[in-house]
Amino acid sequence: MDAGKLVSDDLVVQIIADRIQEDDCATGFLLDGFPRTVAQAEALDVMLSDIGRKLDAVIEVTVPDSILVERVAGRYACAKCGAGYHDRFKKPAQAGVCDQCGSTDFIRRDDDNAETVRTRLDAYKKQTEPLLPYYQEKGVLLQVDGEQSIDAVARTIDEALGV
Repeated sequence: MDAGKLVSDDLVVQIIADRIQEDDCATGFLLDGFPRTVAQAEALDVMLSDIGRKLDAVIEVTVPDSILVERVAGRYACAKCGAGYHDRFKKPAQAGVCDQCGSTDFIRRDDDNAETVRTRLDAYKKQTEPLLPYYQEKGVLLQVDGEQSIDAVARTIDEALGV
């Protein structure tokens, strides 16, 4: 994962198959980042069919690669309370001091760097992008402009899901 590579289909499919059988999934669930491959999508179709369910929607939030790299590579957090910050978009009010708890200790995830993000994007293009026509043919694909405000993206998704 630190290198930006994906976990094997067999392992991920088994984890999802087990998880959607839990009681808290009885009235519905949201999958984030799954499926990532057509093989996983086909396995999901079988899983859902076996339990008498179907997908309501597949949501793709579209954002240009250059913006994704900037967004992810600029993230960091307070090591004490976990408050999130960004080099460009959300700096602490006082440089080097957490707005929430006053700590001066900040951390970055090892995989939040431009090289790893680009590796993830390459994997997405090769393995996950082929899912778009797969789900478009099923009539469940919704594409949302991820360059909108967070509130606008959330509103678009909520409306599509009838929330």
